[in-house]
Amino acid sequence: MLNPIVIPIMPILGIITANINELIRGESSARLPQLQLGVKTFNAAVAAFSIVWFALLITAIDVSNANSVIAGIEVMGLFLAGIAIYTISNGGKYFGATTQLWVYRLALPLVLSGSFLVGQFG
Repeated sequence: MLNPIVIPIMPILGIITANINELIRGESSARLPQLQLGVKTFNAAVAAFSIVWFALLITAIDVSNANSVIAGIEVMGLFLAGIAIYTISNGGKYFGATTQLWVYRLALPLVLSGSFLVGQFG
């Protein structure tokens, strides 16, 4: 069983991952044509997208070893729930251009710190 303090972290990471997935597929530029991304921001977002899958795997394994296999499955399930919520509710429409830009800029530190917190306190 996961620590209740860290339960909201994994769906938030799932939402961030789904948001970056829209950037990579080009859907966010179609929805927000005024959004201007720099090379550094784009590279940080893509790095966060790449790292989130590795961090998710390591976090789930770490939580499974510390608690039980069910805790690792909960980590994965909460992450997938965040992706599902974002996809079903068409979450991109709730972000404006400025908010979207900051989500991309802060994606890498949020993914790393969120995975670290779940690994430590999960």
